[in-house]
Amino acid sequence: MKRRILFSFLLLFFAIIANAQLRVSSDGNVGIRTLPSTSSLLTVGSNNIGNASLGIASSPEVVANKNNIGVDGAVIANSSYTNNTNYGVLGIVSPINCSHGRNYGVSGMIGYPNGGTFFGGTGVYGAHSTYFYSYPTNIYGAYAGYFTGSVYISNNLTAPNLFTTSDSRLSENLVSLGERDNSGKTTLENILNMNVVEYNLKGRQYEEISENVDPEKAEELRKELEYLKKEDKEMTSRRHFGVNAEELQKLYPDLVLEGQDGYLSVNYSELVPLLIRSIQVLKQELDEVKSKSKAQKRAQATGINASSASGNFLYQNAPNPFKEQTIIRFKLAEGVQDASVCIFDMTGKTLKKLPISSGMESVSIGGYELGEGMFLYSLIVNGQEIDTKKMVIQ
Repeated sequence: MKRRILFSFLLLFFAIIANAQLRVSSDGNVGIRTLPSTSSLLTVGSNNIGNASLGIASSPEVVANKNNIGVDGAVIANSSYTNNTNYGVLGIVSPINCSHGRNYGVSGMIGYPNGGTFFGGTGVYGAHSTYFYSYPTNIYGAYAGYFTGSVYISNNLTAPNLFTTSDSRLSENLVSLGERDNSGKTTLENILNMNVVEYNLKGRQYEEISENVDPEKAEELRKELEYLKKEDKEMTSRRHFGVNAEELQKLYPDLVLEGQDGYLSVNYSELVPLLIRSIQVLKQELDEVKSKSKAQKRAQATGINASSASGNFLYQNAPNPFKEQTIIRFKLAEGVQDASVCIFDMTGKTLKKLPISSGMESVSIGGYELGEGMFLYSLIVNGQEIDTKKMVIQ
């Protein structure tokens, strides 16, 4: 019986050799369906990477309508084994006395074809769901790395340029940022209410080297741990500047993201448009203050009271001071087309602008509209300030 088994095995072995499916070279390298010479310890498929020392090389035949994979690493993680660490693909390089930086744990590259149209692809593709194995992303352009899903970096990210997608062709419900939000506050008011803070980041907690680790390996791990702690100390010693995420979430909830770990993150790049809008509001208010100042200077230079010269008059509000409501009375000359009563705070900031016409004699203001304090109100006719008075809300 043993002789039959041995004979069958030898027959199968020589059949494989005869069909050139399995090759064993004189140096002990093994090739399966390869060229006569192998370039690695184990080569599957015709593979020729030139002058390279390879542990395992794989170059499968491309099959139509299939996902063609050179190397596949899969681990089915079992929740019953809580102390396991699972890696689909693991690549480690341990440099010893290296004088160069060309050491890569995992390397992925994409080459351009010699002629023809190149559609796109990526050297490294990362996805957070196996759905993308059956339905991978169709990539336009060539990238060193392309990720579908959230990406987390626990330390510094350095880049010469950082761009955020903002093409209107990729947007919907696109509108200009309004002067006021749903609560009635301007963008400038919201910016002024943001709490700007400075802080230090807390350091990471690293697990100490276990006593059960091989002594030689443990010494190497200790050196790496000391390096990580030194790097972490350098990062935590820096002072950082930002806004309070919890407070910002109340003003602009869409700028704050709660991560899968439960911590809040701020989209600082989208704070820039809010700052731009605030500058625009400040510029508009500054122009209004300048316009009022010029009108006053012109009136003083001519020595003519603007109201008597134009036939437009502004009267003191009554009651004054007031709490609930007051009446601002005025008189407009005939044929006035553009007139308004504007209310300012004591810094000259415009709070309300009430359009009026020659058929009107007064407007009413509620104390709840402005809050407590002292305010200015002006009669503006055809862009010229006629008169300005003070009112007080208790």
